[in-house]
Amino acid sequence: MNGVGVLEAKPNVRARPRSRGGARRPIEAAIWYLVLITMAVITVFPFAWILLTSLKGPKDILFTIPPTFLPVDPTLDNYRRVLASLPIPKFFLNSIVAAIAVTVFNVIVSSLAAYPLAKMQFRFREPIFYLLLATLIVPAQLTYIPSYILAVNVFDYHDTLWAIIVPSLASAFNIFLMRQAFRGVPNDLIHAARVDGASEWRIWGQILMPLVRPTLATVAIFTFVTSWNDFLWPSLMLPTTTNKTLPVGLAALQGFFSSDFRSIAAGVTMTVVPILLFFMALQRQFVKGLAGAVKG
Repeated sequence: MNGVGVLEAKPNVRARPRSRGGARRPIEAAIWYLVLITMAVITVFPFAWILLTSLKGPKDILFTIPPTFLPVDPTLDNYRRVLASLPIPKFFLNSIVAAIAVTVFNVIVSSLAAYPLAKMQFRFREPIFYLLLATLIVPAQLTYIPSYILAVNVFDYHDTLWAIIVPSLASAFNIFLMRQAFRGVPNDLIHAARVDGASEWRIWGQILMPLVRPTLATVAIFTFVTSWNDFLWPSLMLPTTTNKTLPVGLAALQGFFSSDFRSIAAGVTMTVVPILLFFMALQRQFVKGLAGAVKG
């Protein structure tokens, strides 16, 4: 080699230890799946047990050790017995009409109330909103006495479906959800619409409402389920048998079939199935709506 030799030093390359994070991820995922599956089983088990009990015949023993879940002699006689004893179709129709009416009116009124609280500037806007939220801590039972007096002596809609529709025209919680959703809409979009001459009604109906459809579905599900399951207020307002809703009417099963738990299970199943179908139809929008409300 001519000249000064050049000593080339090779870098000391050490093999990096394998990260333990990659090995932990499958274990963490398995733990989370186990937790979720356990919670799902705990949640679904009561309804599954009621459904299977409603299909059991006289030969099936209800309470045994160890318990038997699957019916040995499945039958639909329990449902026929319930339908023959009570006007279930009328109860079902009353519940459907009341729940749909409450849902539609509540979504419209709540969104109309939430729009100015989210996108308009006016005096005392924030105090009004927080005062509205403060009403959530007031138990609903405290409003039953004045509401009953108004229904009987003022508006005269006692013993009609209007008695359970009118008091539920708006909800502070639904107004909160809609306000959070509206706050997520860019203000530039609304300013551009106003520059183009759009009225506030048009901005609300044609711009904001389509953009917050997931939250609308969430509000609709909450309202429908609450109205469908409501028991105390309808039981006070609807004394006539033909005007009762399904949960109130099925309460009579405890008197008709006090010793027949199979028929009671059939009535409970009739009450739960419509709610499950409604939720399954809107579950994607429901999850998106909750995520949007949390972000807002």
